Amino acid sequence: MINTNGLSPLKMVSPLLFSLALTACGGGGGSETTPEPTEPTEPTTPVSTDEEQFGLWLTDLADNVILPGYQDLQSKAQTLSEQSDNFCALNSPSNSDLQILQQSWADFNVSWQNIQWLKVGPVLEESRIFRLELWPDDNGSVASDIASILDEPEITADLFTAKYVGGQGIPALEIFLFGSDSLLSAADKTKRCEAVVAISENLVNISTAINSGWQSTGDNYVASLTAGTGDFTNKKDAVEELVTNWLEQVEKVKDEKLLQPLAVNAPGIASIAEFTLANEVIASIKVNVDSFSQLYSAGNGHGFDDILTDHFDQQAISSDMTAKIAAIVTELDALDSSMSYAQLLDDDASREKLTAAIQKIRELRDVITADFVQATDINIGFNSNDGD
Repeated sequence: MINTNGLSPLKMVSPLLFSLALTACGGGGGSETTPEPTEPTEPTTPVSTDEEQFGLWLTDLADNVILPGYQDLQSKAQTLSEQSDNFCALNSPSNSDLQILQQSWADFNVSWQNIQWLKVGPVLEESRIFRLELWPDDNGSVASDIASILDEPEITADLFTAKYVGGQGIPALEIFLFGSDSLLSAADKTKRCEAVVAISENLVNISTAINSGWQSTGDNYVASLTAGTGDFTNKKDAVEELVTNWLEQVEKVKDEKLLQPLAVNAPGIASIAEFTLANEVIASIKVNVDSFSQLYSAGNGHGFDDILTDHFDQQAISSDMTAKIAAIVTELDALDSSMSYAQLLDDDASREKLTAAIQKIRELRDVITADFVQATDINIGFNSNDGD
C-alpha cells in the first residue's frame, strides 16, 4: 500500500524537514549552551637527568672517537708491518725506500697519539699500553732492550709476549728507523731488519687485541663503558674515569712533552722529548691537542659543549672550554715548522712561543679542574701527572 492517508510522499517528508530546520536554527523554544573554547595544551618536555646526559656523551664518544680510533690504530699497524716486510725484502734498499717505511711509522704514531689519552679497558691488559710506548724512559730501558734483542739468535713477534717491554714498541722502532745506525748502512742491518719486522708484527698483534676487545663482535668493552657497568659503578663513574684520563693527558702534554724538554734555559733537553729522532715532537703534541677537542665534543656528537649549554645552562663555561683548546692550537701553529725540535729549543723566539703554549695548556687545565667539574658535578680521581 503506497499511501493510506491520501498524502503524497513529498507532503509526508516536509514536516520532518521543517522540524529539523527549526532545531538547527535554535527554534522550537529550547535553550542552547555554547561550550567554552579549550586552551591548547603545551607538550610536556621530559626533563633529562645527568645520568642520561652522560650516557649520550659516552655513546657518542665511543662511536665517534674510541672505536674508530682503535680501528685506525690496527689498520695503520698492518700498513706499517707490510711496509717493513717490503723494505726488508729488498736486496739494496734506497733512501726513498727507507722514507716510505719512516712515513708508515709516523702514520702509526699519529694514530696512537690520537687515542693515547685513554687508559681504560683492553689497552691496560697484558701491559699493552707500555708495550706500545714506554715513555718517558728515565731508565734507558728502550736502548737496553734493543741491545739485548739484537743479541737474540732469532727475533720474532713471539719474543715480545713475555719480555722486552721497552724494546717492542713505537720508541724502539724510532731508533731503528731514524737512529744513526741506519738500516741502509749499519754493519748489522740484516739483524736490525729482522727486529723491525718482528716489532711491526708485534704492534699488529697488540692493536688487533685492543680493537677486538672494544668491538661488539669481540669482548664488547664498549657495552660496559656506555652502560656504566663492569669496571664502572654507573655512567657517571665512567665519565669521571675518562675525564680523569683526559686531565692526566693534559698534564702529560704540558709537563713531560713540553715543559721538561724546554728546561730553564736554551738549548733545552731535546733528548728527553717524545720522538726527537724522528722530529715528531710538535706533530705529536698537535694530535694530542686535537684529541682534547674530540673528547670534549664527543667527536662532534653529543659533547660536553652540548651538556654544559643545554642541560646545565652554562654557556659561558662551554665557550671558555672551546676557546682554551683553540688558543693552544694557535700557539703551536705559530712555531716554525721548518725548524727541528732541537732548533726550536735553542731559539729564543721559539722558546717564547713554546712557553706561551704551555701557559695556554695550564689555562685549560685550570678550567677543567674548577669551572668544568663544578658545573657538571664530576669528581676527578687521582691524577698521576700532577704538576704546576
